[in-house]
Amino acid sequence: MMRYSLGLPESSGQRYWLLETASLPEHEVLRRCYEAIENPEFRWLYEATAHDALKSAGPVLLDVTETPDFLAERLDAWGDLAMVVIDTPLSIDEVQAHLASFVTARLEPEGEGLWRFHEPMALHLLLGEGLLSHGQQAAILGRETRWHWPICRCRDGWLFESAESGQAETTSVPLPLTIDPETARRLSGLQQLKRLMPVLAGALDRHALHDDHDSISALWRELESYWHNVSAKRLPSRKAAQALAEAERDAATLHEFRDCMQRLASTE
Repeated sequence: MMRYSLGLPESSGQRYWLLETASLPEHEVLRRCYEAIENPEFRWLYEATAHDALKSAGPVLLDVTETPDFLAERLDAWGDLAMVVIDTPLSIDEVQAHLASFVTARLEPEGEGLWRFHEPMALHLLLGEGLLSHGQQAAILGRETRWHWPICRCRDGWLFESAESGQAETTSVPLPLTIDPETARRLSGLQQLKRLMPVLAGALDRHALHDDHDSISALWRELESYWHNVSAKRLPSRKAAQALAEAERDAATLHEFRDCMQRLASTE
């Protein structure tokens, strides 16, 4: 399976959408779902867990197998939320039970807490870049499962990143999952990296890199390095994002943009 794709790959089996709800008006996700689907199947991620009291404010798992248009129509409106699309042969109850076992993680040295594993920025590092061990990846994905998450909105549609597990992968790992210090460091503040995703989209569109997976990953790592540099220097986030966006627009070539990004990172 291709790691990146413009638009969602075709599904096999059931398709579910795990979607954040906290930053939307109360019950907005379900209201839209009921408008589009006569009898929608959904489950709260935190239901029957230690965080059950937070279930209506937490992520919701929607069955979108028979309603692909609903997902496509809402993506542009909700594309900046934490979300992941899951293709699997499992029932919605089985998927909810599986995912619920990963809602807490141990981040060293901070301790144990809620883990927003459905954040696309985090999924890129943990599954796309492989910061989780192979066993941890297989455990969280589940058997015969594919996960897809949106990275940025390009000219011709959303760029998705994907990860999949094999048919024979049924590994188990100690829970809660432990995130090592280096991975925790790279995850810290990563949510703010969303500010640079339009810059990534602009570079991909300008230089026709949508099918160049190595270049996409390399650019992502350079953007991450730039953002960590900005954070370490406590520079204004908006100013740093604007400066990089201007550099991407003004650069005649990809090489020129990369050089400019390095200069900005060292002088900002």
